[in-house]
Amino acid sequence: MATRRQFLRTAAGAAALSVTADVSSFGRARRLRMTTAMADFGAHDRLQPDWYRRKIQQVQAEMKKRKLNALVLLDATNVIYTTGYFHLSTERPLAALIPESGEPALFIPELESDQVKLWWVKDYESYFDFPGPVNRVRWIFERIAKRGFGGGRIGVEEPRPGRMQQIKLGAPQATIVDAGDLIETMRRVKDEDELNIMRRAMYFADFTVAAGREFVQKNGSVTEDQILKATADAVADKMSKELRDAVGVGVDAPFGGLVPFGKRSAFPHATPSKDRLKSGDALILSLGAQVGGYNVECERSFCVGKPTDYARRLYDAMLAAHDAGAENLKAGAIAEDVDKKSLDQIRKAGFEKFLKHRTGHGIGLEAHEAPWIAEGDKTVLKEGMTFSCEPGVYDPDWGGFRHSDTVVVRKDKGEILNQYPTRLEDMIIEI
Repeated sequence: MATRRQFLRTAAGAAALSVTADVSSFGRARRLRMTTAMADFGAHDRLQPDWYRRKIQQVQAEMKKRKLNALVLLDATNVIYTTGYFHLSTERPLAALIPESGEPALFIPELESDQVKLWWVKDYESYFDFPGPVNRVRWIFERIAKRGFGGGRIGVEEPRPGRMQQIKLGAPQATIVDAGDLIETMRRVKDEDELNIMRRAMYFADFTVAAGREFVQKNGSVTEDQILKATADAVADKMSKELRDAVGVGVDAPFGGLVPFGKRSAFPHATPSKDRLKSGDALILSLGAQVGGYNVECERSFCVGKPTDYARRLYDAMLAAHDAGAENLKAGAIAEDVDKKSLDQIRKAGFEKFLKHRTGHGIGLEAHEAPWIAEGDKTVLKEGMTFSCEPGVYDPDWGGFRHSDTVVVRKDKGEILNQYPTRLEDMIIEI
């Protein structure tokens, strides 16, 4: 039977992860077995130094357009995006200097110095610790000024008043330019190397949903925190055995995601409870994964026991919205138009009062990042942008349904990275 997933995915997506779903019945039990086969994306589960060298050159080309002599990045995610230097972001300032030509330099707390030596960026300066005798942002800009940029145009991110004061104390003769959008705009469009890392992450995200379903199928009347712990343990074990690089790896807290059921499935961001699952409940397994710094989402809605006619209507409305959203994530589309086309499916089904949120959000190095598939966002979508597609329908007196796929904007329709099924007949669990 053809599925929405098969209809929308592209050859690139199919090459990433093939899933064979086999639904078998054992008495009242209905079990979905999934077998996966990963394509070989290379020897690493992270982007390599040559990728970052090319990225620095791309950044420098954009800097030239803005007549910037230097760009200083203090945002941890942007430091990772441009240099690949993964670190624990704390109160200790850590910065990347990208000059108008040549290689970048890092300004780091001393506790990072040994780890920096293992990576490709060899030029660094370190301070002992925070807060220190001199404000550490000022310290960074004093050293940038001494490197010959003291009288130049320096681009910075989000120059808040307190930070700007320290920047100017450190480089009083420099012209400071707000260039926070430079990296953010570049991050929106992913190349195939980035998408392959996201496909690798999706392999684990899809597995986590399968593990959650299996746990419920085997154990019956479980609690939400038990499901979360079981899925987190399962994917942590799998990642530990299979990942080739344990850098930029994460599982959402608490215990890996959100798994509301019953009436609580109408809470889009429900915190875990001690309620016990029962027949007749809706169940949402809202899970994800992060590999090499890149995030993906896999959320699936299930019916525990045979769905009622009302449950089918709610589910069908959600799925129609989800399918419309994914299909319309194509180059040239306007973000808010995609949102409207998606949510209109729920409105047409008569469930407008059960809408609580937009269709989706950008996803990549951050789990939520711009642009937004939402009313008010007039971004023109470009091929290679990546989004969650997660319209939901929520009846507070019954429960809710929401699938989320991670979708790549392509020329004619969205490419869905997820491989886990979405049709209602594959989403029934008997306990």
